[in-house]
Amino acid sequence: MAEALEECQAATGVLESEGDLAGLAEGGLMAGRVQGWLGDPAATDSFERAITYARQSGNHRARIQASFGLIASFTPLSIPADAAVARAEQLLHDLRGEEQAEAHLLLPLSLLYAYAGRFAEARAALARCRSLLTAAGARLALARTADAAGHIELAAGDPAAAERCWREGYEAFSAMGARGYRSTLASLLAEALYLQERLDEAQQMTETAETLSTPDDFETQAWWRATRAKLLARHRQFPAARQLITEAEALILPTCFTRLKAHLLVAKAEVNQLAGDRDQAQDSLHAALRIYEDHHVVPLAGQVKAALTSLAAHERRRPRR
Repeated sequence: MAEALEECQAATGVLESEGDLAGLAEGGLMAGRVQGWLGDPAATDSFERAITYARQSGNHRARIQASFGLIASFTPLSIPADAAVARAEQLLHDLRGEEQAEAHLLLPLSLLYAYAGRFAEARAALARCRSLLTAAGARLALARTADAAGHIELAAGDPAAAERCWREGYEAFSAMGARGYRSTLASLLAEALYLQERLDEAQQMTETAETLSTPDDFETQAWWRATRAKLLARHRQFPAARQLITEAEALILPTCFTRLKAHLLVAKAEVNQLAGDRDQAQDSLHAALRIYEDHHVVPLAGQVKAALTSLAAHERRRPRR
């Protein structure tokens, strides 16, 4: 992917010298996609440039795809959730009346609504997106909506509903033989199962995710490591649990995946709490809370506050020596 990005950047120089605005729109779109796969925050700027060039040149297809790419680049919390929602709604308004564009843009927007605590709008946007994709017979795109659907329900505090969403997508991708998407959903399913105390099933899903995922799929690699670390801590295998968290953090550190960084901090807190290190657990939770509050992620900030309250209550109940 790094080589692909270099090719995009080299081509951009040629296109600029020729004044090829339609080509620059395509180049910005491809650069943004590659940067997004790499977790590079520069993806946002590339998509914004692509939208501008596409509008100027009349490259409507590139404009729709770059608009989708831009909104999707906000979902790892590259910018605060409310600012992301405002920009996404503007893009949706600019392309109003076009059902193809609406279906694509509503998917990441639904997740941004959830992060802003606007769950009714999140579910309505997702339902509209799915209705349009179903009518178009877009089976692959419809299966991809499972990712956002599960995250919406997890943010709402309902891991059972998240499991249903992710399992639906997992089974659809299994039937299609889509290994990459399936590995990501396996890693997410592991977390939903863990939160429901179905620990053996969660362990099995981490193993499936590990087997299916590629080494450069840092998001999937981090998710299954975080869940398995908590499972190991439940069995008092604390050095192994901490090693997995460290590996996951190293994968995510160079990226703009702020949401996942906060998730890893919460997982680290649980490992430390199970190990009896209350101070480290509290520090990790406070760090996660700062991320969520700085990015205006209302429901997830609330979940971390609840975890801090529970940690404090557990400390008060602990017998004094």
